[in-house]
Amino acid sequence: MRIFYFFMCCSLILVSGCNGAQQQVLPEMASLEIVPPATIEHLIPRKQKKVFEFVQIDGESYAVPYPWRGKKIAQKSPDQGTLQQIPVEFTKDQSKLFAQEEVCAAFITMAMAAREDNVHLLVHSAFRSVWYQRKIFTNLMAEGRTWEDLVRYVAPPGYSEHMLGIAVDLYPSNWRFASTPEYAWLKEHASEYNFMESYPEFNQEGFPWEAWHWKYVGPDDPDKEIPIEEKELSPQTFADYIESEQ
Repeated sequence: MRIFYFFMCCSLILVSGCNGAQQQVLPEMASLEIVPPATIEHLIPRKQKKVFEFVQIDGESYAVPYPWRGKKIAQKSPDQGTLQQIPVEFTKDQSKLFAQEEVCAAFITMAMAAREDNVHLLVHSAFRSVWYQRKIFTNLMAEGRTWEDLVRYVAPPGYSEHMLGIAVDLYPSNWRFASTPEYAWLKEHASEYNFMESYPEFNQEGFPWEAWHWKYVGPDDPDKEIPIEEKELSPQTFADYIESEQ
């Protein structure tokens, strides 16, 4: 019996001690405020605003698709009075074509060097105003071509490097140019004269390959130093390319 009473007393002491502890702890816990986790705003996905760009062709608005969208050229076309004619000996069918003076001089030097290697560079198209670029669409659409078809291969008005007088299309200005000696020569030597291929095969931005389209970048242009990532994109098919002046 004494042992029984001893354990009973111990149990009462422990219970009273725990109750006392609860009386000390519970008020402190009651004062605590449970705060929900902070929201980190920059981790919340936000919907990107869709940007739409349009061009006007004969009073109708047409949406500019990828990859042209977002690539509208901000610079204004040069004063046509400042352009210089490319010598007809370097143009297809001795056409009167123009480019900026510095571009023209650099191209002549490059074309003469190519001739020493029995390679003949002929310009099929050079400076084209925004008005002329729009006229290309007007004429081809009048023949039954659709905007969606044309814009896959032809820069919309305001998006073409030709409007700056720095680009040339060489003959033949279609997919066949890639297999010519002229293209092989340019791939090896064009950078020596500050020209670069604007839309190479498998280009990172998704433009169709235009082996015939070359632009003058100048000796100090940062574009000249940017390596071209020729990967990840599938080859483009050019069998139905528009074989007319672009």
